[in-house]
Amino acid sequence: MAALLVGGGTAQADTIELRADQWCPFNCEPGSERPGFMVEIAREALAIHGHTVNYDIMNWARSLEYVQSGRINGVIGTDEVESPDLVFGPPIGTYQEAVAFRAGEARQIGTSEAIEGLRIGAIKGYEYIDMVADYMEQNSGSSSLVQVLSGDNALEQNLRKLLAGRVDLVPEEHAVLAYTLSSMSISSDVEVALDPETSDLFIAFSPALEKSETYASQLTSGLEQLRASGRVAEIKSLYGLSE
Repeated sequence: MAALLVGGGTAQADTIELRADQWCPFNCEPGSERPGFMVEIAREALAIHGHTVNYDIMNWARSLEYVQSGRINGVIGTDEVESPDLVFGPPIGTYQEAVAFRAGEARQIGTSEAIEGLRIGAIKGYEYIDMVADYMEQNSGSSSLVQVLSGDNALEQNLRKLLAGRVDLVPEEHAVLAYTLSSMSISSDVEVALDPETSDLFIAFSPALEKSETYASQLTSGLEQLRASGRVAEIKSLYGLSE
């Protein structure tokens, strides 16, 4: 493998395997012009240290399983609550939960009682805000009230079910939901309720691989350089986001 001088030391140039289910604009279609802003930032930040990022799509439950066991180097778009055992780099994105309803049917999202009797379209392996998580747990025995999908297009499928009247609400991260509604040209057919709380999103590395701490540190220093140069803001602007 090639070697690169970084900060006065010698760094091994590695191919770093990152996975996640498609969650645009955080991570989008692999190999496309716009693979997602977290992917683009990771590639450029780690390239400063001589590394190449190989990003591909894998369903979220399997991505978490593979990173825990060390079969891949890292996952894109998790946090310290969902994945406390992983090795975390710096925060790169911001998470804000939202719930999609059919236009004119939105409710305040505070407690599980507020959505009592409604059918929810969720995604396997996802962590949701307490209101949604409590509701799913309370109704785990009802395949009608809690409808769970997996796969690369689970959100799109759930939104189609919402508009077809087969579910009544679809929880999702706000930026992802807005991006998907726009790409499906159904923004006017859906009303979105926002949770006021926000949190950081990370690229996190495998606890089973010895280089994970190094990659996390290198991602941190690379991100600092990209942010100082204005490159982070430039990349995010390509996805309609501000720094």
